[in-house]
Amino acid sequence: MVNFAHTFAQKKAISAPLPRHKAILNRKRVSIKDIAALAGVSHPTVSRALRGEGRISDETRSRIMSIAQEIGYMPNLVARGLVMQRTNSIGLVVTNIGDPFHSEIIRGVEFAVRDNGYSLFLGSTTADPEQEVRVVHSFRGRSVDGIIIASSEVGAQYAEMFDDGLHMDVPIVLISSHAEGSPLHSVTHDDYGGARQVMAHLLEQGYRRIAYLGHRFGGRVNAERRRAWQETLQSAGLAPFLAINSTETTLDHGVASVNPLLRRADEQWGALPDAVFCYNDLLAIGLISGLRAQNLSVPEDVAVAGFDGLDVAAHIEPPLTTMSQPRYEMGLRAANILLDLLKNHDHTSQPPQELSLRGELLVRRSTVRNSSGG
Repeated sequence: MVNFAHTFAQKKAISAPLPRHKAILNRKRVSIKDIAALAGVSHPTVSRALRGEGRISDETRSRIMSIAQEIGYMPNLVARGLVMQRTNSIGLVVTNIGDPFHSEIIRGVEFAVRDNGYSLFLGSTTADPEQEVRVVHSFRGRSVDGIIIASSEVGAQYAEMFDDGLHMDVPIVLISSHAEGSPLHSVTHDDYGGARQVMAHLLEQGYRRIAYLGHRFGGRVNAERRRAWQETLQSAGLAPFLAINSTETTLDHGVASVNPLLRRADEQWGALPDAVFCYNDLLAIGLISGLRAQNLSVPEDVAVAGFDGLDVAAHIEPPLTTMSQPRYEMGLRAANILLDLLKNHDHTSQPPQELSLRGELLVRRSTVRNSSGG
């Protein structure tokens, strides 16, 4: 028969602060040594108990855990990282934390690393290559276990920057890198194939004077989308070509692109463009706003297509046709590649993985005339 009164008294005795407990509770930081002194066991025993390892009696383990909780013990992750040569942290670098393109990538990365017991640090570069390198070096200085870089401006240089060749002291995975020919692990979107789909749709809708609004600093991504645009027009026997570049990929720069685009179209075609294929959704949404300010209707006067598949693209007027990139999956896949590299301590011996994902064309009213569909 269980003596509940006796059991309750034992639990109360364990949980009640002892004089030494009170002294320790007044400190800013408590240590394994404090727990060992209070529990009457050795430091290694406490360490094993807290890690859930070793052959320790249930009573001793329970006592140690109760004392640790009572005095508010928090493990020193920095010290543990120095001993284990792991900090269980990963750095994620994006061009702009507030950019809706990166929000889904961040969510995908966060889900994968959190599910595997890692913490995630975020760094923003504002699309500045020098700032990107500084953020990466800062993460290395904080001894993160691995780094993921989205929309890297200098991806091809990391192999040279970190020691010799591919012998880097921390594994790196790139997402949608702007750099050409990077010898690193990477997850990309099939930008060329996606742009060909957008252009095929525009031709099917009967558009022939199709301009391209690109990104001057878009690197490989812009080059692939522009190449698809130009080669599609060439195959259809449509010339001359009209393309302008924006220095940034924001709504305001989309609005600002309207006048130079219309001026070039008038000089080249003596008419409005039938359609404009934009480097990304933000430029496309800004362009639609600028066209409406000029009393031009979309798509009746000028059709507009974007690229990325941002959520907001479905809720503007008219809803935007866009190539939707699987951004969440890109983040998830990149994180899984990095986690696999971390399981293999000699990550430099593995050849670079290059994973290319395919998105989905979302056809909406910004390119479809005489249609009430969304």
